[in-house]
Amino acid sequence: MAEERSTGKGDSAPRQQDRQSRTAKRERFRPLSEPQKARQEALNTLRQYDRMVEIINETLRQPQRFRLRPSAIQELNRISIRNIEAEAGRWRDVPVVIEGSNHQPPPPEEVPKHIDDLCEYVNDRWNDRSPFHLAAYVMWRLNWIHPFVDGNGRTTRALSYYVLCVGLGFHMPGVTTVAEMIAQNKDPYYKALEAADTAERNGSLDVSEMEYLLSDLLAKQMVLALQRGDAPSMQDPINRARKEVASVQRDRPMRRSVEALGSGFAIKTGAVSGGAALVFFMGLVVLSIRGYAVPQDARYLVVIVLALSGALSAGFLGGNASVRGVIPLPKLNEHPLAVAFTGGTAVLIALLVLGSRLFL
Repeated sequence: MAEERSTGKGDSAPRQQDRQSRTAKRERFRPLSEPQKARQEALNTLRQYDRMVEIINETLRQPQRFRLRPSAIQELNRISIRNIEAEAGRWRDVPVVIEGSNHQPPPPEEVPKHIDDLCEYVNDRWNDRSPFHLAAYVMWRLNWIHPFVDGNGRTTRALSYYVLCVGLGFHMPGVTTVAEMIAQNKDPYYKALEAADTAERNGSLDVSEMEYLLSDLLAKQMVLALQRGDAPSMQDPINRARKEVASVQRDRPMRRSVEALGSGFAIKTGAVSGGAALVFFMGLVVLSIRGYAVPQDARYLVVIVLALSGALSAGFLGGNASVRGVIPLPKLNEHPLAVAFTGGTAVLIALLVLGSRLFL
């Protein structure tokens, strides 16, 4: 027999209401006066510094391999603009414009993906790239993303210093830190950001100017720490940091060559050299088919010109591809000068052998 349902007026069973969601109201702050805002920013800066030192030391005590996480970025921003902006620590959901810069940050819906890519870049290269490179990359890329409605600069400088200290293996002592020195004189910092932005628009990744800036400022911080006597027990870590700084400074002339390989001039030179080698070779083939042999006294010159043209093309185009990071083998993208030299040399030898077989 079918189950009976009570439908009479005497039915006292409670009726279940439909479940509906609603958004919680976001916290709102009363507008602060300029003096109030300045005081709050100063207080937040001290809190952010204290927390940054805490997470540096916490990370250094952990036995597992370092991993940069989006939550660390959000926490540093949340502290930076606490009681100033209701969106503290949240990825922005509105477009932003950076005054005084030609760079337009990505739309808000792309922010989480770019943040994940930034963390992945640092984590994947943690054992392969120098602390200065990774800190410089964070400094530029987080500014490039501009993921928050406010406090992007303060958050970026704190995060970059965090990555630098963990990469070096210790928290650098000193009253005036790299992040504070950047805040005191932002012109070199802005120039380094613009240089990296320009390289990105040209299809390459080059944060070398930011690396030089960070190495210079860290060297100043070490000098200040030693002068104040803040680091009597930190001689070994400071010596390691000095070696890292010296390495960056020593590589500076080499970086200029890498920048040249990443320019449009390198692509044009490679294309012209390759085109000249191809046209020259095809011309020799056509002349040979028609019965015109290369004069005996000119054959060595023909082979040399053919080989050099091809080698120049391979060197410039290979090096440019390495700078832009488009070679399928990731390791090759990290050594553009080596790619240019070995690629050009290999093609030179190959064409000399081929030319000698054909014309000598």
